[in-house]
Amino acid sequence: MKTKLCILVLAVLLVVSSVAFAAGLPKKIEVQLPASAGGGTDVAGRQLAEYINKNSDQTLTIKNNTDGGGVVAYETIRTAKKDGSKILFFHSTMLIKYATGIYTHSPADEFKVAAVGLPTEKGGYVLVVPVESGVKTVDEFIALANEKNGELRIGVETGGSSHIMCGIMSKQLGITLRYVESGPDTEKLTNLVGGSIDCALVNANQAKQYIEGEKVNAVACFSSTDEGGRNSVLPDVPSFKELGYDCIFGTYFYVLLPTSASDETAKEIHDLYEAAANDPETRDILVKSGFGMDIAPFEDGAALIKGQQESLVSVCDELGLKK
Repeated sequence: MKTKLCILVLAVLLVVSSVAFAAGLPKKIEVQLPASAGGGTDVAGRQLAEYINKNSDQTLTIKNNTDGGGVVAYETIRTAKKDGSKILFFHSTMLIKYATGIYTHSPADEFKVAAVGLPTEKGGYVLVVPVESGVKTVDEFIALANEKNGELRIGVETGGSSHIMCGIMSKQLGITLRYVESGPDTEKLTNLVGGSIDCALVNANQAKQYIEGEKVNAVACFSSTDEGGRNSVLPDVPSFKELGYDCIFGTYFYVLLPTSASDETAKEIHDLYEAAANDPETRDILVKSGFGMDIAPFEDGAALIKGQQESLVSVCDELGLKK
């Protein structure tokens, strides 16, 4: 009888803890996600939200909001209520938009950090070209760029991470490219196959289906840290780093609140996302999508966003991308 009672009490405690570990938050939370539905960022945001919805008393609703290149979503959260009913899920692109002058409010100073997702993936974005180009190596790509004499068109999302990476890549390879506004990765790939651009840097997961469909060739990939490394989604594609080019860019994911939100509210949001990122099934899906992440300790969040913002401001200034 005592054994059954203990089991019952334990079961009750487990249910209560799973429901109440975010008891101070509203039950319905809107997640502003400044990326198109179906893209890698959207997949990551939805997978984490799905776990939270199933394992807490909160219901997170994803709202894809790309208006103003993401600025409308940023402002929706910066000026939101302090109760945590609206949060932002996005990544380093937000800091780039600030570093380039597209967004004028400092993410590091004018938002409260709830969670920071650090990439577990060693490889990053991959350079792709149409199969018809015949280009398969970095040397061949450099030769083509030089032949085009600055007119080789590379698709970018102005002020986005691909914009910065293109600047880094151009400098490292010693070439000049013509930037063409092409929107997010899904649109870049469509434009690439359609012939309106000649090359693009896109996330490996979305590039894979085009590579397997023999529509594009993968030339090389960025690495997430100075240590280098290939992308596990495309393990046969060499990294720029191993070929002697320091093309390094790590994407951090951020869950942000308005500065008026309390530390307690931010910590509860952090704990929800940490539990989701640590769930084996969710983690496996994120890794396969190329967006595996570890949630940093709550107390490290502010320093991480500040450090990356300062680094990106420095890079944008060096590349002349500041508006």
